[in-house]
Amino acid sequence: MRKTRNTLLFVAGLVAALAAQAEDTPQDTQVGSTENETAYFLSASVPEKEMAILMKAAEVQGIPVYFRGLVGDSMEQTAKYMMYMVTTYKVRGVQIDPVRFERYGVKQVPALVKKCGDHFDIVYGNVALNQALGMINERGDCRKKP
Repeated sequence: MRKTRNTLLFVAGLVAALAAQAEDTPQDTQVGSTENETAYFLSASVPEKEMAILMKAAEVQGIPVYFRGLVGDSMEQTAKYMMYMVTTYKVRGVQIDPVRFERYGVKQVPALVKKCGDHFDIVYGNVALNQALGMINERGDCRKKP
C-alpha cells in the first residue's frame, strides 16, 4: 500500500509540475532570448528502449530533451509515461515546449538543434549524439571555429 501511495503522490506531483510548466513559462521569450543553445527533440512515438538510450546520451552531454506536447494529449498519461521512464531507465525526464519545435521548424524526431546567435543547425534521425554534434561542429553554421 505504501509503494502505491508514494507512486500516486509522485504522479500527482509530476502532473502539477507539467501543468505549471505548460501554463506559466513564457516560452516564446525564453527561446527568442537564448543566444546559444543545444536542444534534443524527441517524442513518445520513439520506441521505449531507444528513447532511454537517446535521453541518457543527451543527459551525459547536458543537453535538455523536449517533447512537442503531452503524451496522448493527457497530463495524466504524460506523467505515467515519464514516471515509467524515470523509474525503469533512470532518465531525468523531458520538458514540453511546442514553441521550440515551431521556432526551429522541427517536423520529425529525433532532432538535434544547435543554435548560435541568429543561426542554427539541425541533424535529424537516429544518429549517435556525439556523431551529430561532430557533424555540426565540422560542417554546420554553428561549427567550432579554429
